[in-house]
Amino acid sequence: MKSIFKTFVTVIAAAFAFAAVTAIAQPAAAVKENSAQLKSDKAALQRQLKRLEADEARLKADTASGKMSAESKDAYEVYKAKEAIKGDKKDMAADKEASLQMQSDKAALERQIKRLEAAEARLKADTKEGKMAAESKDAEKVYKDQQGMKGEKKDIAADQKK
Repeated sequence: MKSIFKTFVTVIAAAFAFAAVTAIAQPAAAVKENSAQLKSDKAALQRQLKRLEADEARLKADTASGKMSAESKDAYEVYKAKEAIKGDKKDMAADKEASLQMQSDKAALERQIKRLEAAEARLKADTKEGKMAAESKDAEKVYKDQQGMKGEKKDIAADQKK
């Protein structure tokens, strides 16, 4: 009976030793993996931050220089309509009173005013809805970079919880 007991105790001790080694090894591996993931997420956040800074600088420079790449398609359409109205008003000023040309220019002016109103309404609605069509390419890049940073910050917070 003693030999069976000794064998049984030895087997149980070996099982506990194996379980203890396995339990110690797994958390260490999990900690290493979590640490590596946290480091990776922090590096991704830094890359995203640099990209955001570069895109914000480009947007600011383009806007300051008056480049149309800093304008949305909707804003550009409003700009063109306003310019067309200015041109039509100049044409009307040069026309003789009650001439056929003046009547034609008045009709063109009315069309341009309607086009401007429609473009302004579309711009306002798109902006209110948050559509990217109401944003310039530069502003869209900045927005996407900001969204990417939010995601990276969430990943880092989740990694730190682990």
